[in-house]
This record gives sequence, C-alpha cells and structure tokens, in this order.
Amino acid sequence: MTHLRSLLIALVLAACVFPAAAFAQTPIDNRLKAMAASDRVDKAFGSAAIIVLGRTVNPNEIYPWLVLMGTPEYGMSDEIANEVDLNGAVKFLKAFIAKPAGAGLRAELIDRAFLEVHGRNSTPLEQASWDAEVKAGKAYYASIVVKESAKLNASPALRKEMIQRAYLFAEGRLPYPGDLAFWGGKQEHYREIVEAERKWLYSPGGAKELVEVAKRAWKAAYGTVPSDEALKAVLVRATQGKMVYAELAKAL
Repeated sequence: MTHLRSLLIALVLAACVFPAAAFAQTPIDNRLKAMAASDRVDKAFGSAAIIVLGRTVNPNEIYPWLVLMGTPEYGMSDEIANEVDLNGAVKFLKAFIAKPAGAGLRAELIDRAFLEVHGRNSTPLEQASWDAEVKAGKAYYASIVVKESAKLNASPALRKEMIQRAYLFAEGRLPYPGDLAFWGGKQEHYREIVEAERKWLYSPGGAKELVEVAKRAWKAAYGTVPSDEALKAVLVRATQGKMVYAELAKAL
C-alpha cells in the first residue's frame, strides 16, 4: 500500500508540474517570436534606409517611424499589423521625406547621391531641382544615383571632373593621361573609382603608388618629407585601415 500511495502521489505531482511547465513555455515562445519579428522589421528598415536615404539606419529611429506609420497621416496600420517588410518600409520612408518635416533628410540624401556619383555636394540649383522631385514622390536616393550616373556618363567634361576628384581623394594627385583614358570610357562613378583605387593600392602591383600616397599624406599633414622610419610607420597605419590618401592625411 505504501508503494502504491507513493506512486499515486508522484502521478498527481507530475500532473500539476507539466501544465505549469507548459504555461511557462508559452510566454517564452511568444517572446522569441516577437524578437524574431523585431529583427525582421529592423532589417527591413535597415535596407529601406539605404535605398531611400542612402545611409544606414539609426536603431533609435525605427520605433518613432513605426508610431508614425500607424497615424492617420500615413495610414499604414495594416502594414504594421502584418509585420513591416521591405516594401512597407520603403513606402513609409518615401512618404516621410516628402513631408515638410523631411526637408533636412531630403537635403542630406541629395548630397549623398551627388557625393556617390560626382564626388561633390549638389549645387543650390541641383538641390532645389531634386528637392521638388523628392517632395512630389518621384525621387529618392537610389533613383537620384541612377539618373545622375546617366547624366555623368553622357558628358565627357563632367566625367573628367569626377575622375579628377576621385584621384585627388584616393591618391592625392591628378590622374595621369592613361588614368583618364582608362576610366573615361567606363561607367563607374566616383565612389566606385575610389574603391577600385583603394583595392589597387593594397595589391602587390600598387605597392609603389602606396608609398607615394603615404609621402603625400605626410607632407599634407606636416609640411615636411618623412624619414624612412616615419614612412614605414605611416604605411603600417595606412594598411591597417586600407586608407586612401585623404583618409590617411586626416588620420595623421
């Protein structure tokens, strides 16, 4: 009887414990699902910010954006209820930058697009022209880059100026005739050329040019010619960050 009683007590205890365990698991599962959904929403806004604004998203921006999406002004409650995806995030940001409160963001994204393509900020006329397009919902960062790239590649004069800016930034000198001939017939814009030159400088074939870049950066920073030991130290620092001329001169 004692053994039977012990068995019955064990069964009762087990019946009490398992529902409690199941109950405890439910909030954990819900929390994990919420975290997964939050990660997906963050990624959606992260990608949308690059497309629409031309920059990475600040995590502190996402919650206020979600709040705005649910207001009558934006009318995107359904997108929030169904979990905001990339299309929803892009749709919201395009609407957001078209509002009067988005004037600062419009100016910033226009300049980012011009820096990407031309290697310079927009002129007042260029900014005013594109600002009107953005407010009308007809333009955003990525579309401006595409259209300005087409304009750049249709004008040999604009393309030459862009290549000169890229070389002054990446190598601290104007392009040689061969550099102009090489890039003049291609489609890459400013940022792409700078990144190509960065890759070249830190390849075996670019070692000689990298030394000259380091000398120019030292001269720009200190106004003197570096010693061999100083130059080697500069090269170590440059290589750690794979810096081009303008970045290295600023870091010294």
